[in-house]
Amino acid sequence: MKVALNGTVRQGQAVDLRDAPLEAARIVAAIRDPDGPLVSCPPPGPVHSFVGHVESGMHLSLRAALAAAARSRAIRSEYDDAIDELDRRIEAIAVEQVDLASARRRAASAGADVAALRERVARLRGRLEADREAGRESGESEAELRDAIAALSEAETDRLAAEQALVAAERDARAARDARDRRLSLVDDRDNLARQARSALANREYPRFRRALASLPVEGRAGDGPGEFDGAPAAAALAVARIARLHAPVVLADGPFSSPVVARAALHAPVVLV
Repeated sequence: MKVALNGTVRQGQAVDLRDAPLEAARIVAAIRDPDGPLVSCPPPGPVHSFVGHVESGMHLSLRAALAAAARSRAIRSEYDDAIDELDRRIEAIAVEQVDLASARRRAASAGADVAALRERVARLRGRLEADREAGRESGESEAELRDAIAALSEAETDRLAAEQALVAAERDARAARDARDRRLSLVDDRDNLARQARSALANREYPRFRRALASLPVEGRAGDGPGEFDGAPAAAALAVARIARLHAPVVLADGPFSSPVVARAALHAPVVLV
């Protein structure tokens, strides 16, 4: 780990920034920014989102943090194979976007065009008949009627195509709805299994967590399971950090450690004190 600060570089597995004018949140953001100039370190894993920044008054979902700690050590649950299979099935379902509204507008517009042209053809026929009965010249009326009939024929062809396109779009929309419903059902199944996996991993990790908590200079009563922990979230976060495999540094603010070296030894992880 390297921290570039005011033209100097502080490096190592235990860095003290308590004398630097930097907020903890800025250090955490720099650790999570692989292209940032402030901190150079290995990329943080998922568990870092739980214990990467430990301070008094923080919030911690203990079950999720314990599960992430187990995952950081490549531990799998009995639900993972089923979750992987569901992920593959979810990925295989392609939900196409169907522009049904446009197809309906085109069909409606084509139908209106046909209706208008039929009315025009009917008027022109009536005018032509009137001209003939009156013995007037009907050449112009006949030409207009022929043009109107040709336009009507073309419009009816367009309407038929638009109606067929609408039928196809409605069929595609139904298929897309069915695919979306299947996908949502599989996602629900996957999420339910993921919750069970997190619970199983958290319960599996709890004895390690209990021992880690007892080894740290923090107050808290572990109890027999994640739901029985009684103590500050920061204390729990430190215990989770100790049992996780962390490559990116943990940022500690207002922690119980006198120095970053002591914190590094206690947590078995790279540390930045702020």
